[in-house]
Amino acid sequence: MGCLRMEKKRLQQILGISLLLAAMTLILYWPVQHFGFVEFDDDVYVAQNLHVAKGLSRESVIWAFRNLDAGIWHPLTWLSHMTDVEIYRFDAGGHHRTSVLIHLASTLLLFVVLSAMTGTLRASALAAALFAIHPLHVESVAWVAERKDVLSGFFWILTIGLYLFYVKKPSLQRYALMLTAFVLGLLSKPMIVTLPAVLLLLDYWPLKRFRGAITVFDNALPMKWRVGSLASSRLVAEKMPLLLLSMASAVLAIIAQGNIGALSSFESYPLETRLANAPVACVAYLGKMLWPVDLSVFYPHPGLQPFWKVAGSILLLGGVTAFVFRKARSSPYLVVGWLWYVISLLPVMGIVQVGSHAMADRYTYIPLIGTFIMISWGLDSAAQRWHQAQKVIFVLGCGMILGSFVLSSMQLEYWRDYRTLFEQANRVTERNHMACNNLGVVSFREGKVDEAIRHLTKAVEIKNDYRDAWLNLGIAYLSRQRYEAAAICFRNAVWIDPLTLKNRVILAVTLKYAGQAEASAEELLKVIDRDPGHVEAHGYLGAIRLEQGRLADAEAHLSEALRLHPGSAEAHNNLGLVLVGQGHAKDAIAHYRQASALSPGNAKIEANLKQALARAGK
Repeated sequence: MGCLRMEKKRLQQILGISLLLAAMTLILYWPVQHFGFVEFDDDVYVAQNLHVAKGLSRESVIWAFRNLDAGIWHPLTWLSHMTDVEIYRFDAGGHHRTSVLIHLASTLLLFVVLSAMTGTLRASALAAALFAIHPLHVESVAWVAERKDVLSGFFWILTIGLYLFYVKKPSLQRYALMLTAFVLGLLSKPMIVTLPAVLLLLDYWPLKRFRGAITVFDNALPMKWRVGSLASSRLVAEKMPLLLLSMASAVLAIIAQGNIGALSSFESYPLETRLANAPVACVAYLGKMLWPVDLSVFYPHPGLQPFWKVAGSILLLGGVTAFVFRKARSSPYLVVGWLWYVISLLPVMGIVQVGSHAMADRYTYIPLIGTFIMISWGLDSAAQRWHQAQKVIFVLGCGMILGSFVLSSMQLEYWRDYRTLFEQANRVTERNHMACNNLGVVSFREGKVDEAIRHLTKAVEIKNDYRDAWLNLGIAYLSRQRYEAAAICFRNAVWIDPLTLKNRVILAVTLKYAGQAEASAEELLKVIDRDPGHVEAHGYLGAIRLEQGRLADAEAHLSEALRLHPGSAEAHNNLGLVLVGQGHAKDAIAHYRQASALSPGNAKIEANLKQALARAGK
């Protein structure tokens, strides 16, 4: 009876804490349902994605498993966005609610799993609370495009929960369940490739499996190996299926990033620059965990970090590592939490540099669980040792939760809209080319062209090889009819990225407006040389040759444009002009009529048709 009462009391405590965690999480993130999409990857993932817009159709599901469009293979994430479209269409509030609910599920699951593994409710509750409301996690939850974070985080925690279920009674069925959850996590985001190593850490503490562990593979091993081998060897062998899946996922992720050009070259970021940034970023995350202010959606890469900063970071990380290993026997949670943090950060340390950022708040979504374990069990251990300080420690824990809640509420407001988000980024970081570019885009859309030009000019001053900023600056100059300035911008964009032909076409059109017809034609000929079937290039070049009076060349390019795309009213009209100029007014009439049918009511085409009919005597 006593055991039953204790068990009932514990279940009541778990339920009560879970309700508190749920209430706290929902209250914090309640405002996001009134937020819109931010045009910073949200358009790629949802708002302007034609495949996602179809919802859960057969075609879109096949696409989800086949494509690498966003530079990452995460079909389950795509399917979650498609499901939201089925339910909410493009109501951004609905998409935000889904992310919050997944985060809430992860919070509750983390509490249940930690308490089941350790038997400690207080420490488990504090770790789960910090996970739920820490300001560094706002980016992952409030950014629709980061659905992959909350989804992979949920399956990370679920895999650990099912691993515990398997450990209690090893069987092939339970192992398969755990493996399935891990695969679903990989299908959400390859960030969780380090989970097999973290499971080994949990074998050390709190599961204590390094002494006489039983695995599901033991019966398949020869008796001599089974009896004589170290438990550690068998535990490593137990993780091999997960490790092989992790390796395959990592390779696929690198291929996907390479396909969209997101992998930075060693010319842009040499190996020494990457190696120097890794320890600095690792320490910076710890600093932001302890003092989570001045957070930004984008932290520009500073290049080679100063020697003192690199050396200091290495010394600090080395010192912490030495300390936790020294305390491994008396406080095993320290070494497990610390290695959880470091190991799970490895995929995003920047050794494989993606983009031009030095770090990102969203990268801490899973790693910080390790540091929360260190903090929570450290406080719980202190409370058990010093009974007289229990109230002080309790107040300290509550203060951490309250402080995190207040700072997260403030950070959440920056995600309300696109401009606010990047004004904050520009304010709290130095030389932020991304923030300047995006503020320029916002200003241009709001009709503040001069302000846009100022922001975009600063962006290219900070980062001279920033293609998108050059293109946006060129468009801003075009709107002011400053064609020569726009042409310079587009030429820089082409120099940075000579393979994207549409940029060269934009340059060619701008040169034509600037009165440089022959320079425009040269650019179009380069496009056609690379892509003989480029419709726009043939059409524009035909128009230029028409203006230059080179009618034979004009006819050749316009005829090719119409062969490739018969539905171009402008090409039909221009070819009609060529034929009239060659004295073939009767032949021109058919093209004018076709142009008129494609563009009814066009006064210019109607006038050309009348003139051709008059010349033909009709």
